[in-house]
Amino acid sequence: MEFLLLGGMILLMGLASKVKMLKEANKALIGLKIPIGVVVFLVGLSLLFKGIGRFVFPGIMGLIAGIFLIFDLFKLIPQAQESIDKVTNTINTLQVPIGIVTIIAALIGIF
Repeated sequence: MEFLLLGGMILLMGLASKVKMLKEANKALIGLKIPIGVVVFLVGLSLLFKGIGRFVFPGIMGLIAGIFLIFDLFKLIPQAQESIDKVTNTINTLQVPIGIVTIIAALIGIF
């Protein structure tokens, strides 16, 4: 559950992308988003297979948050910058709500 909470908090860093000083910190965080995304995805997958109803919602949100964090892998491809910018703008609008819901799902799973 702690990784779900961490993944949600990292997704909320999209709010800071408009602030100049925090935009640089968000770029530096890209290297950590990918491995944390893999771990969040695997935690969500394991929560789905527990079979207890309390962990279904955190499991689904773990899968979604992990996929969104792994999408930052595409930002590292230098050739297709125009299409990456379009996809990044779309993903950034969805990251904050998914981050909030993931944090709520992690708190539900913890308590």
